[in-house]
Amino acid sequence: MEINFYQCDESLVKSIAPLMLKILEENKKALIFSRDATQTKEIDDGLWSYGKNKFIPHVLVSDKNFVMERQPILISNKTENSNQADYLVLSEEVDEKFLSDFSRIFYFYDVLNIESAKKAATNYKKIASKFNSYKKEDGKWIKANF
Repeated sequence: MEINFYQCDESLVKSIAPLMLKILEENKKALIFSRDATQTKEIDDGLWSYGKNKFIPHVLVSDKNFVMERQPILISNKTENSNQADYLVLSEEVDEKFLSDFSRIFYFYDVLNIESAKKAATNYKKIASKFNSYKKEDGKWIKANF
């Protein structure tokens, strides 16, 4: 399992939206995990309105009119891989058992949450086959020590 940490210098949505577009282009699936209702709404709204000509199709786990397994991007507060996603997107630490359902994990954090991200990184490094850390500099993701 590959785990990548990303230090955001802008909103979470602006950081994850380009990743979601890449995942869709690869015909893969992603689960975006968030326990925070405010953050979930921000991500949901942001993905629908990302770019002038682009929206990023997704559903919330609470949307009952969809077959979850068919959804390429699912936003969920449940620690279960309801859409059989390949990739997991996080902004908080979750149980390592949940991580094992995914081939790649993307953990996004900002400078206000650096201590909790460091704690998660310490725990996740033990189970990752590949671990990377990045931060944004001049609009580009560059490798960083974490």
